[in-house]
Amino acid sequence: MTSFLITNARVVTPTEVLENASVQVEQGVIIKIDKDNSAEAAGLPVIDAQGNIVMPGIIDIHTDALDAEVIPRPGADIPVAVAFRELERKMSGCGFTTVYHSLHLGYEVAETYSRSKYTRAEIFDGVYNSSLGQTLLDNKIHLRFELSGVNSYDECFSLIDRGYVQLLSVMDHTPGQGQFSRENFMKMMIKSGKTEEQATAEFEELAARPRIEGEKLQRLLDHARRHGIPVASHDDDSPEKVDLMRNLGVAICEFPITMDTASHAAELGMHVVGGASNILRGGSLSGNVSMTEAVLKGYVDTLCSDYYPPAIIHSVFKLHREHGLPLPQAINLATLNPAKAVGIDAYTGSLEEGKDADLLIVRLIDEIPMVTHTVVKGNVVSQAATKIHKQNLETAF
Repeated sequence: MTSFLITNARVVTPTEVLENASVQVEQGVIIKIDKDNSAEAAGLPVIDAQGNIVMPGIIDIHTDALDAEVIPRPGADIPVAVAFRELERKMSGCGFTTVYHSLHLGYEVAETYSRSKYTRAEIFDGVYNSSLGQTLLDNKIHLRFELSGVNSYDECFSLIDRGYVQLLSVMDHTPGQGQFSRENFMKMMIKSGKTEEQATAEFEELAARPRIEGEKLQRLLDHARRHGIPVASHDDDSPEKVDLMRNLGVAICEFPITMDTASHAAELGMHVVGGASNILRGGSLSGNVSMTEAVLKGYVDTLCSDYYPPAIIHSVFKLHREHGLPLPQAINLATLNPAKAVGIDAYTGSLEEGKDADLLIVRLIDEIPMVTHTVVKGNVVSQAATKIHKQNLETAF
C-alpha cells in the first residue's frame, strides 16, 4: 500500500502543528496536506490517526547499533544479514525511516575488545549487500575512520570508490585530547587496577602512535567530497580544533566536548550533532557538555542516537514537554536538520507536498511517545497497538 489518506491527525510541518488535518499519499509521495481535514478518500485506503501526531520519520546519521547487533557480546558473532534485518525491525518500531549505520574502521581498541571472527571488510560487505536487498528502511553507511588506524587508510578510499559510503567522519581516541584528557585517562586506568606508573607508560605509548593528519587527511576528505559524500569531525574539544577541521572542509561537528566548541561550530554555520541519550538521561556519560542546554541555546541543531536508538524520539518529546521547545522545532532536530546535514532534504525529512512519504503516527501514552505506524516511501513497515485491559473489554468494540 503506497497510496492512502491519513485523517484526523495533528500534522507537524517544519514550522507549525496543524490540528485536525489530513495527509494524502499517492505512489509513496505526499501530494496534499489538508489543513481542515476535508480531503476525500476517492477510493484510497484511509488511516484514521485518531487525533494523534503525524510527523516526519526519524533520520539518524550516527548510530553504533549495528556493530552492537552483530557482536552483542565479545566473541559472540551473529550473522551480519540476520543482525541487519533484526535491527531494522527494532529501529522501524522506534520511528526511524533513514539510518546511517556508523561502522568503525582503524579503531584497533574496539576491534580487540570485540574478539569478533569477522574482519571489518566482512562487516562492511555484509551491511552494504544487505542494504541492497528488500529492506524496511532506507539504510546507508557512515564510515567512522579512526585517525590512528594508519594501516586502514587505503581501505577508506576503496570503500568510497565502491559506493559503500554515504557519510564519512574522522575520529581520534588518542589520549590527551578529545574525550580523553590526560587527567581523565589516568583516572580511568587507575580505576581499572593499573598503578600510576603503568597508566603513565600506557598514556605515553598511545599518545606517541602515528596518526593520519595534514596532507594525508586532506586527501581523504577531498576524495570523499568529490564523491558527493559529506564529512564530519568527531569529539572536537576546542574552537581551535573546530577551525582546523573546518579549514579541511568538514561541515558537520559531531559530539562537541565543550559548550564553547559547540557555540563556535554553530557560529561557523556547521551542522552540530549531539547524542540524544545525553538529553534523555539528563547528562553526558563522560561529563561533557549538556546537550539539552546546547540545544536550547541554539548551538546543536541535530540529534543522533549514538548508542541507544530509542533515545531520539523520547528526547524530542522531552525537549518539548519539559523545556518548552516548540514541537516543530524539537522534531526538526531529528528529521529535517539531519536531512540537511547530509544533503537529502530535497526528498525527505519533513512533511511537505512533493516529498517522500517517510512519516510516523505517534501516540502519547502518559506523556511517553509510542510509534503506532512507521511509513517509508508510502509503505507501512511497522505498526503497533496497545493491548486491551480486561476491564475495558466491554467498551472496546
